[in-house]
Amino acid sequence: MFHTELFVHKLSASIVFYRCLFGKACVDYNEKRAVFKDEDGTSLLLTDESVLGSNHYFAAMAESKKGKGVELILPVNDVELVFNKINRIYPDFIESAIASQPWGKLDFRIVDPDGYYVRVTS
Repeated sequence: MFHTELFVHKLSASIVFYRCLFGKACVDYNEKRAVFKDEDGTSLLLTDESVLGSNHYFAAMAESKKGKGVELILPVNDVELVFNKINRIYPDFIESAIASQPWGKLDFRIVDPDGYYVRVTS
């Protein structure tokens, strides 16, 4: 089981983006955090960066593009369905169009509102 926490600039925008991407609402929410979970228990925690104290490791990176050197990989059942939905709602967030990869997967890449790089794959 793997859990990921993303510190985000505008929590409400990130919630809307990931709700669109996942196709479901968060399971827990308050003004500083939101949690998405799948059936396997894997979770994504979105945390407003305003909670970071000045001595926190990530505090110096607040207000900057996030996720440098990190690729989040999201397996889905229907890549084309998710791509078409994202292309309708967030066309400017698509980094690479849907394509069949040499390793046998169908995928596309997007960048979320904070700059986190996400690969959506079969």
